[in-house]
Amino acid sequence: MARFTGKSWWWPKSPRFDRRYLVALGDHVSLVMMPTHRTLQQSSKSKWTGGQCLLVPNEYSETFVGLDETAWSEVLRFQNSLRGMFKDAGRGVLFLETVTRASRSGGAGGYQCKMDVVPVPRSVERDAELYFKSALAEVAQEWGTHQRPIPLDGRRKTLRNAVPKGFPYFYCGWDGGGVVQLIEGGDDGGDDDEDGGAGGGGGGMRAGGGSRGFQRDFGVDTIGGMMDCDPVRFNRNRPAADGDRKAILEMCERWKKFDWTLELD
Repeated sequence: MARFTGKSWWWPKSPRFDRRYLVALGDHVSLVMMPTHRTLQQSSKSKWTGGQCLLVPNEYSETFVGLDETAWSEVLRFQNSLRGMFKDAGRGVLFLETVTRASRSGGAGGYQCKMDVVPVPRSVERDAELYFKSALAEVAQEWGTHQRPIPLDGRRKTLRNAVPKGFPYFYCGWDGGGVVQLIEGGDDGGDDDEDGGAGGGGGGMRAGGGSRGFQRDFGVDTIGGMMDCDPVRFNRNRPAADGDRKAILEMCERWKKFDWTLELD
């Protein structure tokens, strides 16, 4: 377990975690801002193009599907508050989880899970369903899988009841719905990638290392394509000279109005 969690720089319990990026701490889930050099470099008419962040369980878990109901309720509260914050800034938001390494038995065998929170123009959020269905269909055609994406409505059909525990999957959520794709195979061959992955073992699309199989950055790359952004892995940006101080302060200031964790004892 330590082999992977030690590389999970986004997890507050990891020795690599930089506490400057901790935006909010719930009882079970944390909101962590992404270092700006790891984010999609967006150009937008919006005054604020920052805010890309992560939802991370406080305790170890390979997947969000594996969380208990109490922790999951905090995930939903964070999602609702984040939607409100980005709406206030004239933006939409998409939530992503890619699970490519997990143990069917539920044992600790992968990176700490994380859910990407990617702010986007409202038009991109509106078109997300069409774009992701098309992108997933292309991957399915490449691998010859007959496993179809599972549509979510946010009420009866949710991430929690759409994915069998222990199966690897890709998830994209938007306001009022989302989509899940099960992934074949549990090992993406990317142990040394510091961005890591989480969870997996099961049936659907294949997961593979290098340029083969379902990539951990599939979701962010798809969003980047919708906004004409280069993939994050092509970024040549170095960490901000000010240690992201300006970006962190702006994120915290915008979040303050929507921070439900202030209600906690």
